[in-house]
Amino acid sequence: MTYKINVHSHTPSVKIGTNEIYASEKSNNRIVGQPTKLDEWSYAVKSKLNGQGILIIDVGNLTERIVEQVIKSGMLNEIQQLSIRISYGDPKSGIKYLSALKHLRKLFEAGFRIYWSRPEWSGILPNNKNRTSCVYLDMVYNVCRGLLKTGLNKEYSMQQIIADRGQLRIPEDMEIVKFPPEQRYALYVRYLTSTQIHCKEVIRLGHMTDGGWNVCHDKLYKPAFPCLAYSFGMKRSDFRRGDHIWFHNLGISDKTSKKGTWNVSTLEDILHNLNHSFRRVDILKMDVEAMEWQSFPNIIKTGALANVRQMLIEFHTESASLEQLRTLRDIYSEGFRIFWYHRNPAAVNLRQGKFVQNTVCYEVYFVRV
Repeated sequence: MTYKINVHSHTPSVKIGTNEIYASEKSNNRIVGQPTKLDEWSYAVKSKLNGQGILIIDVGNLTERIVEQVIKSGMLNEIQQLSIRISYGDPKSGIKYLSALKHLRKLFEAGFRIYWSRPEWSGILPNNKNRTSCVYLDMVYNVCRGLLKTGLNKEYSMQQIIADRGQLRIPEDMEIVKFPPEQRYALYVRYLTSTQIHCKEVIRLGHMTDGGWNVCHDKLYKPAFPCLAYSFGMKRSDFRRGDHIWFHNLGISDKTSKKGTWNVSTLEDILHNLNHSFRRVDILKMDVEAMEWQSFPNIIKTGALANVRQMLIEFHTESASLEQLRTLRDIYSEGFRIFWYHRNPAAVNLRQGKFVQNTVCYEVYFVRV
């Protein structure tokens, strides 16, 4: 597959002795040409757009003023996708939410819808680990501008609705065995990074960095009170952490036995021993360093997921076997749909792909539909 795209890069600066912003074009990381006033730059760029472009704004503490000019100039009418690194405010106090919300409302009114967001770990406040001074937002215009200009949008809308009902699926075993290893892995990555259902309110519990997990808080799926959550992924002696929080020194596996120094058990047996076999499990979280692949076939076979509403799983692998792809297909067949995913960005986990970086650890979030 060949991608052909024209990329134009510009860097902003504030003129010394004034408060005016100028934009300079960059080529090969070098400034070319003369700086242009921000308002002149925005109108010049607008005249070159064709309605299907992508605008990326990553300009640090100038974000608020540049977004304001982009809105004012009408550039939004000529782009299809918009990505902004929201960095209003400063590293000590965090984002200026009122200013950001004002612009987000204007972007929404202009027809742009957020399809992805990511808090920036490097911007986490030193005195508050649950807040950041920076969030990445990716937006798309709610219809295809190219079709708007051709007048085919009404006809396309129905076709799009029909097409959007389809989801990327893991094929049957007889097809997977024909795939070379790189194609199996490409399917694995694409599947885990393709959301299958929209959750309007995704909240993060715990730390913003590694250790925190996202939960769908939509009315249909949010945990009920009193909730029941299972979390696998620590090694500690048995203890009671709070009035309603217990830790059991017990790992998850495909059989109840001893595994090295670990006592391990099947999910079916754990539910039975804790008298939870017939209770609703609001959240099942699992970060067990690749033991998920050994555990899940048994979990599915024994029907242990019957009462689970949400699953938060970190999958670990550098390749993708037939058995692993079959497990993902079986999870789908159990009625679970991906509403969010997160690439673990730790440098030790990153692997460079052809166009994007992959990771050996994908956090994947499911709801039962």
